[in-house]
Amino acid sequence: TYSPLLLSFALVGTDQVLFFADEEKVPGALKAELDRDGVVLLPYDTVTSLLGSLQEGSTLLLSPSTTSAALYRAVAGKVSIIEEVTVATRLKAIKNATEMKNLREVMVKDGVALTRFFYWLEKSLDSGSEVTEITAAEKLEALRLEQEGCVGPSFATIAAFNEHAALPHYVAEAGSHTPLKKKGIFLLDSGGQYYGGTTDTTRTISLSEPSRRMKSDFTLALKGTIDLAMIRFPYGTRGYQIEVLARRALWDNGLNYGHGTGHGVGSFLNVHEGPQTIGTAATGDLKTILEPGMLISDEPAVYRQGEYGFRTENLMFCVDDRETEHGRFLKFETVTLCYIDARLIDVSLLDDRQLEWLNDYHRTVYKLLSSYLDHDERKWLKIKTAVLKKK
Repeated sequence: TYSPLLLSFALVGTDQVLFFADEEKVPGALKAELDRDGVVLLPYDTVTSLLGSLQEGSTLLLSPSTTSAALYRAVAGKVSIIEEVTVATRLKAIKNATEMKNLREVMVKDGVALTRFFYWLEKSLDSGSEVTEITAAEKLEALRLEQEGCVGPSFATIAAFNEHAALPHYVAEAGSHTPLKKKGIFLLDSGGQYYGGTTDTTRTISLSEPSRRMKSDFTLALKGTIDLAMIRFPYGTRGYQIEVLARRALWDNGLNYGHGTGHGVGSFLNVHEGPQTIGTAATGDLKTILEPGMLISDEPAVYRQGEYGFRTENLMFCVDDRETEHGRFLKFETVTLCYIDARLIDVSLLDDRQLEWLNDYHRTVYKLLSSYLDHDERKWLKIKTAVLKKK
């Protein structure tokens, strides 16, 4: 529904590629292009018989996480099997210069849509207009579709008010019309599919004056988002080796969250796409190192069951940092462009480097988005991205 893909398999050899798919779902222009590239299109349901006819002594590389038991059993008995992340998966994970450029442009468009949405939401609630979780998600989709190159959402939008925000994968059911009120918090986890790339952003905003505990919870999770974004690390580092940075402030205060911290993202493909991961291997591979060109999410969180949930999620590119006597070092470049609600931030809990990162981030958000907004939206965003200082 949300990924521009069709069910298919591919068998890639040294001199031939066999592509198994429903021919009726492959457009004529694509068929012609595949033919020019020497890719042989075969019926989807013939893949098992072909695997069974592989030549004795052949070697087949397959990924256990994406290979069904039926396909595995279909492989001819005297074929040597290597279980590893596939070459195609690794190639997709490392974006080239064009893909990185395109996504940075997409993030501006997506940031404009998100800014316009939050501006609309605030003005609508201030005027007493009824907004529900479902109508909020519908409004955001409409604003995204106004952006050039957007073809729709990249997953089902999580628009969650108060206790619903404590459910990490909550999606309002059809017919459910939970109204948003100016009392509590609103979590929005959403993304868009653009021809230039795939986005995934989470923001939590306060719809009323937050409690001291709310501000503490939000800020402790935000510290993790920032600390992970600022890390420099040697080439060869794996995601699980740096995840503690996202959780340390929470752990120090007896808090935690029950999902991974970072997942890979495709380029106009799947919003969850490995093998890179930060945390568990739920959507990736723990053996995979972080490499320049990889796109990954950064999403620490806090959930209070039955009350509220906080999550701030940005997407980051892994990029080169510098070469030292100790080798090659990498860093992250945060590419998501959307303000972070200062109303929920307890500035006293941020150290100087975290506060500097946040203010720099907000300056970048305003600089890159403001020219695409009208006068009122621009004035509003200027306030939302104002410099924060310690008292």
